[in-house]
Amino acid sequence: MPHSWQTCHASRSPHPWLAALLFVLLPLQALHAAKQQYSINLKNADIREFITMVSSMTGKSFVVDQRLKGKVTVISNTKMGPDAIYELFLSVLRVQGYAAVPAGEVVKIVQQVLAKQSGNPNDFQRRDSEEIITRVITVRNTSAVELVKTLRPLVPQYSHIAGLNEPNALIISDHAANIQRVEDMVARIDIADSSSVEIVQLVEAWVEDMVALLEQLAPEQIGKSAKGPNRVTVVASERTNSLVLKGQPETLAKMKALITELDVPANRSGTVQVFRLAHSDAKDMAELLKGLVSEGGSDPKQGAGVDVPVSIQADEALNALVIRANPATQAELTDIITRLDVRRLQVLIEGAIVEVTTDFDRTFSSELGIGDAMSSTTPIGLTRPLGTISQLLQSLATGTAAVPTLDSAPTIGAGRQSENGVSFAAIIRALSTNRDTNLLSTPSITTMDNQEAKIVVGQQVPFRTGSTVTGSQGATNPFTTIQRQDVGLTLEVTPHIHDGEVIRLEIRQEISEVSQSGNSNIGSGGSADLITDRAEIVTTVLANDGEIVVLGGLTRDKETDTESGVPGLRKVPVLGRLFKDTTTKREKRVQMVFLRPTVLRTGESMATEVTRKYRGIWEVEIEGTGVPEGVSNLFNGERP
Repeated sequence: MPHSWQTCHASRSPHPWLAALLFVLLPLQALHAAKQQYSINLKNADIREFITMVSSMTGKSFVVDQRLKGKVTVISNTKMGPDAIYELFLSVLRVQGYAAVPAGEVVKIVQQVLAKQSGNPNDFQRRDSEEIITRVITVRNTSAVELVKTLRPLVPQYSHIAGLNEPNALIISDHAANIQRVEDMVARIDIADSSSVEIVQLVEAWVEDMVALLEQLAPEQIGKSAKGPNRVTVVASERTNSLVLKGQPETLAKMKALITELDVPANRSGTVQVFRLAHSDAKDMAELLKGLVSEGGSDPKQGAGVDVPVSIQADEALNALVIRANPATQAELTDIITRLDVRRLQVLIEGAIVEVTTDFDRTFSSELGIGDAMSSTTPIGLTRPLGTISQLLQSLATGTAAVPTLDSAPTIGAGRQSENGVSFAAIIRALSTNRDTNLLSTPSITTMDNQEAKIVVGQQVPFRTGSTVTGSQGATNPFTTIQRQDVGLTLEVTPHIHDGEVIRLEIRQEISEVSQSGNSNIGSGGSADLITDRAEIVTTVLANDGEIVVLGGLTRDKETDTESGVPGLRKVPVLGRLFKDTTTKREKRVQMVFLRPTVLRTGESMATEVTRKYRGIWEVEIEGTGVPEGVSNLFNGERP
């Protein structure tokens, strides 16, 4: 919004001679006004009238914001000169929310929130304390930007303060009195750093041990809570085994004297210690520690000036470590052993392997044969020359048993034998087989975190791998090589616990079994006599504690239709069935593998799982036999 301004000052005469007269009289009037004393007493007077009165008393010209309104009450029993009246005037403006901003020969009356944008940065020393001005304060030893964070709460809300990086200075717009106060505070804060830096080379002690000891002896100077001029900053240089100190010279001198007294040769007694491990393996722990210090070598802290050979040996019988080193190294190795020798979490891994198999076989065939009992050739006519009917007629003609010539399929036959004429026979075979199998395997195994575990449930089946013939002096000795292999269920798993909840599982799961359909004898010249069905899963999965995950699965649906018979004749409608066999085979298999890991954090959780597993064993009581109350009773000789 545009501002309207009113200017209060002496009128300019249009006549030249009057202007010359005023040029001579005004300085005299100002000098007279400077010596004149005034008494001001106002009650609910208009503020604009008050500004006009002050203008006439002080001889100043004002540019007034049109929005300035209000009533003024001033009570004074003391006469004041122009300077005191002007200070009183600035105080009244400040109460009204306005400020006086010098602008050349005039003074602008503006709102305080806008005064910081109009402050005059010039001639600071001669400004009245209640005038709004802008000042640039140079900062030499402290960051001006960081200094603003300290000064901002100390200045009025309407004032403006900002820090510059280049140059390193503060810009502030405020009343002159406030700026003077800020300048005083900056002068006290912006002090050159008089601290010095010194390096202390240690001869006997190790720097980390020395720092820890100094923090205990002088926490008010070196600790995290150390403050004040006596504060000392200590930095340990492990590469040179030295201490870097920063602080006041007097404090550093005392600190160096203390370090000199502490930097003495270490006590060599008691450098051999025995550590009984509670959870870790002594042999594995010894190998780990030997990787940190060379076997038979000296202390890795070469700057400490202590040449004590370090030796680490494992006693597997006691599951203990025997360590010989200087006290500083002993302390470091003790800390490492304490952190590593902790109870490891265990994981119970439960699996569920579900397999559903459905097989369907159907076979149908028919045969017809004609023979002559008086003839030397039997039979003389067949629908299938190589079928069962041919063998049957020959058996009938020769009087031998006919049963061995029949197969296992259900057979319906009819025939007639004539000694003087033609004999005939007919056979119809039909077979339908259904086989359904449901298999559920639930292996489970418990292992430690990051430790591989393996469970095998099955049989060792002999497989023929080869055969040779050896002999001497004309005698032969056949020799067959046999190799036994595991056939059944195999589960190998390595759990890795992350963040206490997520478990990464490295899994190898295999199911193998001797095939029910393909194990006809391959022959004496074959390299094996058995065929096995095998399914294997190798994967890595993530699972939450107690979460069930599916590792994988297989769904197989197979259908086979087979037709065999006499070419051409088997295609004849109706009669073609006498010249062919039909076989239909359908096989469907569904196999899924599920896994559930559970973290066993304490002994109580292990006991809970043991009880749950034990109760799951005795779901059915055989012949009324009682079940022991707890699994511990089994170890006391009690039997179910």
